[in-house]
This record gives sequence, structure tokens and C-alpha cells, in this order.
Amino acid sequence: MIWQRTDDLRGYLRDAVLPELKYGPDTPDLPPPGHKSHRNTLSTRFRKYRHLTAIHYLGPSFDEVVNEWISARVPAKSAGFRDEDKQNGEALTIPSARRFKINAAIPAPVTDSTRLWSWVDHFPLRTVQRVLHIIFPKIRDWNFVSDDAGIDDADIYKEFYFTDTRNPPSPKVRFNSVVVVCQPPWVLSDEDMWQFTELKSLPMDNAPLRAKERLWAKLWDTCVRRQSTYFVVTSYQQWVFGAFSRGFTNAFVSPPIGAQSRDPTVIHATIYWLASALAVEDGYVPPCVPEPVDYVMGDIPIAPRDNNDDIATIVDSLSSWTGKKPASSAHAAEVIPALESERGASGEVSDWAPVPYVRPRDLIANRRMVERWRQTLPGCDDVRDAELPPSLQDFDSLYGGDLWTDDPDDTACTVSSDHTEIGETKGHWLTRTPFLCTQ
Repeated sequence: MIWQRTDDLRGYLRDAVLPELKYGPDTPDLPPPGHKSHRNTLSTRFRKYRHLTAIHYLGPSFDEVVNEWISARVPAKSAGFRDEDKQNGEALTIPSARRFKINAAIPAPVTDSTRLWSWVDHFPLRTVQRVLHIIFPKIRDWNFVSDDAGIDDADIYKEFYFTDTRNPPSPKVRFNSVVVVCQPPWVLSDEDMWQFTELKSLPMDNAPLRAKERLWAKLWDTCVRRQSTYFVVTSYQQWVFGAFSRGFTNAFVSPPIGAQSRDPTVIHATIYWLASALAVEDGYVPPCVPEPVDYVMGDIPIAPRDNNDDIATIVDSLSSWTGKKPASSAHAAEVIPALESERGASGEVSDWAPVPYVRPRDLIANRRMVERWRQTLPGCDDVRDAELPPSLQDFDSLYGGDLWTDDPDDTACTVSSDHTEIGETKGHWLTRTPFLCTQ
């Protein structure tokens, strides 16, 4: 008997493992297992406004949380939908168990980054989008889009964006959208991905950035520019799920999940993460962290796009692989030399970056800013009228129904200060009170 995949969506997803990536003859050499690639030459440089002071590792419990959420929210009986939505061109594209009818179309073997983007879009993103529209029909206007206009490093860095494509972009829509960043596996190796998740913070002093720091900096710039706190980083072979705090000073990241993982699968984790961004019940919410009020209110310097010529020095890795074929003796530091224009007379990188954050001096303006911030915290009487950040009730009024939880008790708030030094445990901190935020 042949089943439609929507007859048992949970059963279909249980065996919906990403197809093995097929490489063509001209694919760049992959790093050996356990080695970095030395090819992550993102043009991102140090900027003083990137106050990413702490990166928190979610740990192995992430897998258990994903599995529990999928079991509770994905139906195991007919959802009343077909596998395909021919009108919108949507379909479940990942093969699964034999009992499910599969019309598998494999993209061309990967020989460059453009073909890799096609694999990421065709298999995981299309399937996840279709599943979310089946489970939550009221978000059918939310889709994956891609806009490469003006993107630096387009050959090694691809942005996908899950957002409301029918309504004008607003603060509430941007806040619940998700950024998906992709780099090729010959640029972002498995070892690179692990080191990416293990980084503790971005450096606060002007020094050449290492590969993992450049990726974090580029990701921070992308999410701040789009005002989206939830993100996914992938090489297709490995997937990491993360979220920034409301003021983008802290980040929380999952362990890497392999493309062939089954407990949970990449599709399980992606569905859970996008649903969390949409404030679906029992999704992940970043915990409270202390942040400046300006940042919580969205007054964050919007990152300018780095010039392709502004490439920082690549710091040596402990890895012995050079990123070249065995016959080559090229050293990683020789791949991209430091620009002379970046160095002063002493030979050190010049501290030229502007300082956009200035402590407000007007006490009345300070007070008004703090009061606006307090009104955005869950639990305030007028939270439904707050523009930044959005509440669950905002989305309930947009889409109606009971998809969004009405109980704000599990919603995180942010403890903030209107003047303090980032990274220092001093300053005047605002404290939470029971009527402002409940945990």
C-alpha cells in the first residue's frame, strides 16, 4: 500500500533524512576529517559596534527538546492536505520510508557554491516550508526567500530568509523571521562548525579576526540588518541552530547536527526552530540577559556592508592541513595577506572603527526611553500596543485563532541598563519586577 506523506506526517519525517550530497569532478578538495578548511576568507573586519559579549552553548539536551516538540506538535494521522501544493509550487521533496510515495528529483552534482545553494533550497528548505504550512495553515504567507543584491562574499556566503512575503515588512514581522546562512563544506568544514559553536564571544579589541570570529561577525551583521534574532548556519553537511538576545549582545547555539542524523533529523530541528521564532507554544525562547536599553529598543548601529577589499589577516590554525593539495606547501597565512592600509607605523592594525554608541545625557530623555522599554516587557497592560519588540498577542491579532499562545508567562524579557559598559559588570542596572516579567 502506498501512503501519501501527509497521511502520517510524523512517520514521514521520522525517516526524512537529507540525501547524501553528491560531488562533481570539479568540486574543491574537502578538508580531511578533524581539520579546518583555511578557505573561509570572509571580508568581515573588526567593528567596535559588534557587542557580542557572550555565546552560550545549548548542549546535548537540545536534541531531546526537539524530539519532544515534534512528538507533541506534528500529527501522526491524515492532516487533510496533499503532499504537493501545485498552485504555490510547494512539495515534500525529501525521500523517506518505502511506504510513502516518493517523486525524487536530485539536483545536479555539486561542483561550486551555486549548485550547493540549490541542494539546500530544494531538499531541506522546501520540505520544511511545506510541513509548516500543513501544520499551521495560518502562516501560509511565510516562505523562504533569497536576496543576493549587494551581498559581499557571495561565492562563499549565502543568505536565505524565512519571512512573511505577502505583508509589508514591519518590526513584528522582522523580529519573528529567521535568517539561514549557508557556506560550502569545503569552506565551512565539520571542524570549523564545531569551533564556531565553541566560541565564547567576539573580541572587543581591534585585532585580526579568526575564521570562526569572521563568520560570527558576518552573521551578527546579517541578523542586525534584518532585525531577526533567530538564525540557522549550515554547510548542508552540518546544521547549527541559534538565537540572539533581544539586544544582540548574547547568542545561544545548538550542537552541530549532521545531514544524516536521525535523532533528531535536520528537518525536525529546522521545523522546531522556525516554529520557535514564530512564538509557537513550547518553542525555544532565549533567556533573560542584561543589555543596554538602547539595544533592546532597536537602536543598534546597522552594519554597513564590508568592502571586498577590506580583508583581515587570516590567523594561523592549529590544524596541519593547508587547504591545498598535498603537493602544495602553501601556508594558511599566505592565502590573504594583511592590507598595508590597515596597519599603522607600528605595524599594528589601526583602530579606525567609529564608536556609534554614546551615553544619553538628557535625564528626561533617558527616563522616557526607559519607560518605552518597560512597556515592551511581557505582562505590561499595554503590551498589545507595543511596536518593538512584538508580543505573541500581536501575531494573534494578525492571523487570529489559537496557533499562538496567549500565556506570556514563559516569554523571556531582558534586564537592561541605559548606561553601562558592555562586557563590564558595573553600571546602573534595571531589575525585573513581578508585574513586568514572570519566568
